[in-house]
Amino acid sequence: MTSVSAPPTLDLRTVAAAADSVLDRFADLVRGIPDLSGPAIGTWSMEQTAAHVLGVCDAYLSIARGDGSPYADLGHVAEVNEQRMMAITERAPQALAEQLQALRPALAAAVQGPDAEVPGHAGVPQLRSSAAARVLGEVLVHGWDVARAAGRTWVIDPTDAALTFRSFLPFLPLFVNPMATRGVHARFDVRLRKFPEARAVFAFRDGTVTVEGEPQGPVDCVMSSAAVPLILVVHQRIGLAAPILRGQMAAWGRRPWLGFRLVNYFDPP
Repeated sequence: MTSVSAPPTLDLRTVAAAADSVLDRFADLVRGIPDLSGPAIGTWSMEQTAAHVLGVCDAYLSIARGDGSPYADLGHVAEVNEQRMMAITERAPQALAEQLQALRPALAAAVQGPDAEVPGHAGVPQLRSSAAARVLGEVLVHGWDVARAAGRTWVIDPTDAALTFRSFLPFLPLFVNPMATRGVHARFDVRLRKFPEARAVFAFRDGTVTVEGEPQGPVDCVMSSAAVPLILVVHQRIGLAAPILRGQMAAWGRRPWLGFRLVNYFDPP
């Protein structure tokens, strides 16, 4: 799934500590919103979004423990998300906050021992550190959704954003959109400013992608971005225009216009 020049792996303890901290913050955010019925993202209310976080984080903890992923067929991610969300029946702000806090000792237990490959989505091996870091990413982004909906402040630390970017690199080949990338032969060198370890080359070849840590050949588009805007763009929370106009993103190379297409080459995780 990845090349011999794959990006450097994450440190299990570092990502676990970051995920623990953001879970605590999200629990406090949810607890402090008296009415969670308002819209948050898409068709989900703030209450549903918090319930989704519980379900999806529990799934990643299952992977980190070595118990496998409930997402056996990536063609049915939305259905599994809905089922797991509906299983969360206690949805008052305090009850949701308590369940979010309960994920913290579950996370600590799940990351005991050394980092190692375990069965991930669709049974594909993933490192335990990547699964733990996806907890961080899910809570960061959905925390942004809920806070924005409630008119509250939600600060995303650039270091956490860089860890989130690195966390989904091993999963990217699973989420390539085969229709959007049919016939595409292009290489993107994506760099996060101030985080040299958060660099990856996406090499597309007719419906597939290989993720490299260093370029293994000429690249068509070099993309440089601040960490936080990139995470929000990748998760389709903001468009490209504002970060570009603010100087937070830039692209150059033989075919820099391809940078505008990159997000569309993947299905949302």
